[in-house]
Amino acid sequence: MRTRVEALLTPLAGKILDVGGSAGTLHEDLLARHSPPKIISLDIELIHVRTNQVIGDGQQMPFRDNSFDGILAGEVIEHVPQPERFIQECARVLQKNGVLALSTPNKKSWLNRLTHSYEMPLHLSLFDIPSLKNLLERNGFLVERVELFPFTEESSDGARNKWFFPIRKIIHQLVPFSLKEDMVFVARKK
Repeated sequence: MRTRVEALLTPLAGKILDVGGSAGTLHEDLLARHSPPKIISLDIELIHVRTNQVIGDGQQMPFRDNSFDGILAGEVIEHVPQPERFIQECARVLQKNGVLALSTPNKKSWLNRLTHSYEMPLHLSLFDIPSLKNLLERNGFLVERVELFPFTEESSDGARNKWFFPIRKIIHQLVPFSLKEDMVFVARKK
């Protein structure tokens, strides 16, 4: 079975910006696949000190236009107060035909509606499949792929109820596509 990490990292190549790369384990997976000099990590704070890090805001990125071939934004957009501004900035710093790979909770997920687990103070902007697709398309992106995955420990850094992850995998197999938990979008700048 394909993993969330594979879905996010496989389409990325060239010079890559990892937005929110200071937290979680996704940055290490990115470094294992790509040359560190071609990866820049942008975050509002440094949680884990790594190479090629820039402190900054994804809604006003400190980079020139057309600076990157790919952007990774794993579990970031839901924490951004102005998600449209964030997507506009991604489009600005990506080269033409550059790839944006992002993941975020699906607000229509059956499990979320049952437990309200995504409704927390740090989650400022929640999306479902149509609303995120619309946001990307109206800001200059062509959505190439949407995949959904169950949340796992690596995608939920700091989760309190880790015992529930195996149950989530079972639920994931039983619910319809639009009701699954974690969305991965791969979009290309037009």
